[in-house]
Amino acid sequence: SMETVVATAAVIMLAFYGTYTLVAHGIALGFGKRWLHSRQQKDTTAAGDLPGVSIIKPIVGCDKNLKANLETFFQLSYPKCELLVCIAEPDNSPAMSVVRGLLGQYPTITAKVFVGGEVVGVNPKINNIMPAYRQAQYDLIWICDSGIAALPNTLQELVSHMTSPEVALVHQVYFGTQHLRVYLVANYFGQNCANGMSWLIRRTALEGVGGLASFSDYLAEDFTIGKALWTRRWKLAMSTMPALQNGGERTLTSYQARMVRWGRLRATMMPWPGLLEPFTECLVLGLLASVAASHLFGVGVAWFMVVHVGVWLCSDLLLLTIIEGGVVGPLWKVLGAWTLREVWTFLLFLEGVWSREVVWRGTRYRLQMGGKAIKL
Repeated sequence: SMETVVATAAVIMLAFYGTYTLVAHGIALGFGKRWLHSRQQKDTTAAGDLPGVSIIKPIVGCDKNLKANLETFFQLSYPKCELLVCIAEPDNSPAMSVVRGLLGQYPTITAKVFVGGEVVGVNPKINNIMPAYRQAQYDLIWICDSGIAALPNTLQELVSHMTSPEVALVHQVYFGTQHLRVYLVANYFGQNCANGMSWLIRRTALEGVGGLASFSDYLAEDFTIGKALWTRRWKLAMSTMPALQNGGERTLTSYQARMVRWGRLRATMMPWPGLLEPFTECLVLGLLASVAASHLFGVGVAWFMVVHVGVWLCSDLLLLTIIEGGVVGPLWKVLGAWTLREVWTFLLFLEGVWSREVVWRGTRYRLQMGGKAIKL
């Protein structure tokens, strides 16, 4: 009967709700607490015992935090590295002025500047860093975006995960709440979930799966590179140091554009997981579970949602304190941002699945199933 069907659906919904909530939140909090900030590498390793590292910094534009972020890479305590700065704009760009100023301020640092890049595909980041990648002196290459800062000992910590020859890539987690939760759970189970904003990669391993240029037709080169390495049985390691995000542009418009772009990328690279994303979000999952609980047990939908949202919020606040290593800032700002994100996310999901066109750095692309992109 219809009643049986509805009751069965309600039982399945509550079972999924309970399992996902306990597993996702429990693993993220437990693994995050145990792993993040747990191994702060000391600056005591002798220089002769450390492998050389080539640091590639892609730069597009010149935001207000560019100098502060880039300067932290001139101040690294790692004894054997080279800094390769890649500027997409011409020599007379504001970014070049910042770089020249830092080169003059730190004359003892081994650094090179590459301008204009090399077109090997549609991915602008790969095009920008390709000359530096070709000329990199060392097998270990740290590719780190301009919106990321570093501590003096960050590179020591990244390299410490490369002691095993089975490890091809070390990545840093970033962001918080839902993204961080999924990121931690995926890495806990050893799945491919590595972002390219900051990662240390073994070039011999990357060349073994086709080389950097072979991924230039994908906008999400981090996912496709990670997947290629993972399927070849290479290990992907997550750093205990979260990436220090310090981007210069913080507007709702830029946030919307980024979330929509990422949603469309996930929908073309992983269609079924991408379409199921709303069912792992606070409000959608809570509303469905509250209706199921009301049908089976007569629990008030409003009361269920109040408790559900409260518990979810507390879990997210704990997760934020874990990734930040302490206080997350003014509580009213955090609550406001959290509320806006949770209310807005389903609308951004709908906008994301509506089209396969994305805009990145002012250029429009059409995504194909599988993740490849065509420049329009």
